Amino acid sequence: MDLQLFVPFIPFFATFFGVLAAFGLQWLAKRYDREKDRQQFLQEIKKELESCSKFLTGKENLLPTDMWESGKASGWLNLINHEVKTQFASIYFRIECHNYEAEKVGEMRILAVLDEEKLYDAFSNRLRESEAELRKDIDSLLRQNIWGKLES
Repeated sequence: MDLQLFVPFIPFFATFFGVLAAFGLQWLAKRYDREKDRQQFLQEIKKELESCSKFLTGKENLLPTDMWESGKASGWLNLINHEVKTQFASIYFRIECHNYEAEKVGEMRILAVLDEEKLYDAFSNRLRESEAELRKDIDSLLRQNIWGKLES
């Protein structure tokens, strides 16, 4: 077989394999960046949930939801799998409900001065009970093995 027949195709093969190598490197870089972003997002969500757990003291505190809202708006939720996303959505829905109830109890505190003290006490006690349950569920989520290899 004559090697002179393949000489004209050498630039084509060099270019072809160079482009393939570039696509492969680009794919690896995107995969690395995606994993790094996923770990950072999970770390931030974990910090936010830990602070939520600390704020649940029975004093009608509002809980932060900034990272969750940011994750929804930016598309970072696509970085985590569906089961974990569902767990987060469930907890954050309950956090949002807690924040709404805490606001209403705060408003009722004003009404308590105006002779509605029994109603305020009922809502305040209900909120404290739900805070204890929410704190237990958040702590349970924080103990699960969904955080990957995060640095504490």
